[in-house]
Amino acid sequence: MLAVAAVVAGCVETLDPPNGRFGAITAAAFDAGAANYAMRPEAAFYDETDLSYVPFPTDTCLLASYFPTTSVSTGSLRFMNAGDFLQASVSGRTDSLRPVANINVPIYRTPSAGGIPYVPGDTLTIVIPGAAFPASAISMRTAEAFTHGAIGIPAEGQPLSLTWTPATVSGSQMTFSLRYANSVATAGLNEQVFCSFVDDGAATVPAIFLTGWVNALGEQRETRATRIRSREVTVDARTKLSLLSTFSQPINSIVQ
Repeated sequence: MLAVAAVVAGCVETLDPPNGRFGAITAAAFDAGAANYAMRPEAAFYDETDLSYVPFPTDTCLLASYFPTTSVSTGSLRFMNAGDFLQASVSGRTDSLRPVANINVPIYRTPSAGGIPYVPGDTLTIVIPGAAFPASAISMRTAEAFTHGAIGIPAEGQPLSLTWTPATVSGSQMTFSLRYANSVATAGLNEQVFCSFVDDGAATVPAIFLTGWVNALGEQRETRATRIRSREVTVDARTKLSLLSTFSQPINSIVQ
């Protein structure tokens, strides 16, 4: 393969590096207590990139490693300033998202420890005043709250049926992560079955993916179900802006 690559490199010009700009905004739901919810939006903006969020187009399952805690390296990413602060409007209120203090890259978050109270399913609008990243805005319905049925352990070689409260408005996905300790685990959960489904209230995980789930070492298993709504808009010829709203079960407390 290296020899072929060398020959090809001698015959064509080197590909130009990515020249896109990408704004990534996420808004996860948290339990604020007393049957109320809050979100903690986070935004970051990148230059010279080809980043994009592309949801699975159809029902999809796959096996993947699972890491209970992860750290993401940002060394190769070029962050951009998008202004002194962003505005987040949802459920009749407007809050600011400000650069996080004491870090050397501009990542925007709400300064409120309690997050932003809201009603899942309401529309979230983010307004970006612009700086190096151009002025822009994006709006989207947030992911609605849901519950799901019991997630069982089928017999060897059998599929697994899943049920949940379906979305009342189309356009969302439902993902399930079935996490477990496989036969080579040394310290807890290390593998997962990850599935993305059309959000219609029911789906099936094929048996071919479930051997590790069924035979989990020491019966070590946990689940995470997440409803996702996403939208990506084109700001200009080289700039995209993405908004991702999530609601998960089990849902985490806003107090962490």
